[in-house]
Amino acid sequence: MRSAFSNMTFGATFAVTTCVATAAVSDVIQVDSQISAVTLYPGLAQITRTADVVLPEGQHELILQGVPQSAETASLQVQIDGARRISTRVRDEFVPPRDASTPEIEAAEARIDEIEAQIVAVEDEAARARAAAHAARSSIHFLEQLGSNDGLVGTDATALADIALMISRRAAENHRQIVDAEAEARNQEQALVTLQESLTDARAALAAVSLEDEDRLYVEVTVEAATAGEASIRMQYLTEGAGNIGWSPSYELHLATGSDPELTLNRSVILSQDTGENWQDVALTLSTAEPLGQSAPSRLFPQLRRIEKPMPAPTSKQRLSSDMELDLANEPIIEAAVVVEEIFRQWSVDRSGVAAVYGFDTPVSVASGAEALRLEMDSLKTTATLTAQAVPLRNETAYRMVRFTNEFGEQLLAATQAAHFVDGKLVAVADFAGLAPGAEADLGFGAIKGLTLSRDILDQSEGEQGLISRNTEQVRRVEIEVENLTNRGWPLRLLDRVPYSEQDALEITWEARPAPTEENVEKQRGILAWDMEIAAGATEVIEIETELSWPEGQILR
Repeated sequence: MRSAFSNMTFGATFAVTTCVATAAVSDVIQVDSQISAVTLYPGLAQITRTADVVLPEGQHELILQGVPQSAETASLQVQIDGARRISTRVRDEFVPPRDASTPEIEAAEARIDEIEAQIVAVEDEAARARAAAHAARSSIHFLEQLGSNDGLVGTDATALADIALMISRRAAENHRQIVDAEAEARNQEQALVTLQESLTDARAALAAVSLEDEDRLYVEVTVEAATAGEASIRMQYLTEGAGNIGWSPSYELHLATGSDPELTLNRSVILSQDTGENWQDVALTLSTAEPLGQSAPSRLFPQLRRIEKPMPAPTSKQRLSSDMELDLANEPIIEAAVVVEEIFRQWSVDRSGVAAVYGFDTPVSVASGAEALRLEMDSLKTTATLTAQAVPLRNETAYRMVRFTNEFGEQLLAATQAAHFVDGKLVAVADFAGLAPGAEADLGFGAIKGLTLSRDILDQSEGEQGLISRNTEQVRRVEIEVENLTNRGWPLRLLDRVPYSEQDALEITWEARPAPTEENVEKQRGILAWDMEIAAGATEVIEIETELSWPEGQILR
């Protein structure tokens, strides 16, 4: 994309400049541009940069500085008020060097230079101390050899005594010098440890403020000013950064239990960017549109069917794998008054177009590739229905379920993580599928440890436990028990299943005591539901008996 755009702009520039070759020689003006606004999409950002420049009359080459190389050059648009734009030239390779220093970076670099100079000075002091110790040792070695010099033979006793005293005194002095020098060297080396730690911290501080890429695009715009005056420059481009750019909703779901359960949704958004350039005090807009998503219907291809001879019967291992996959495929996917509290609301939403657009009044700052920014939005409150739901085939406890209706008048966006709280205590972190206006949702709020479940197969045989089987018949009896060990009663919905068949030859009958409240729950064949009230300390029992029969010569799958 970028190379095609570059070829196009270079060709256009050459054609235009050839036509105006007789004009006066243009001057080159460096223009620093700053990010003024950002519109964030999922995985994409539209950047707006602005700059003001005073132009003399005539033709000029404006070098628009600051555009990072993560910008998609094919999307680059330049608008200039106060001058006529003749051509635009973009280069992403062989770009002239630029000074990317800032006062923060310069201060961090100066601190590093200062510490490094201190380290050199301390190393020199330690080396001098070691040198003094070495010189003292050399002096001692000389004195030792002086005492054994053959030239002292024949020297009278008094002279020898004086020489011995001198050697002793000098040796003692040299030893003191060695001790002092070694101590000084150790002190200096200990100071080096502290300085090295300070240097590590200083380098980390530099890394924290030098998050921007030094490489930038070279954008050259040829303009002509009819009269001298100020010109306003506006650039827009798209960028995907290095792959970690965009925004996502975030929720805290707070359930307040009691006689009238209430659900509070604390809404916020989390955004990040890695464009290679820090965003400093920019006007932020968030959009739910997906420019990188599918833009047209999928293509439909013809379907070819054919017949062939049956494949060999699968092995027992293959049948087991197939049965497990089928069982998993048939499993379901686990997953009032309205008050909106606005804590100094600093954002607005526009739902008039094809996507919801959220605008924030307060400028925001986001470092490139180093941080995620969380912006608080509002709190939505609504009444909720609190129940317990049990699936004894899969779980040993029932789960707390909350049903509520989106009466807030706007789409609740999906989130990959939402923290679930019950009476102020965190009980779960799960995804939130989103909810359209007027739609109803059931949310899980963690296990109810005191609402225990058991599911036992009553009958036994030599074959498989709980299975009475003949060549053409299979019977199974199951007992489900729910025990409420909590200090309160619960409205409970219990789910279980019986097998079903799509073949007339395979007959399935079943009986449940007590009978289920609902069959084929949510249009899923064989799924049964019992709705009941279970008091504190109570136990409820359900028995299910199923019978399958089929013709001779067939096997049950």
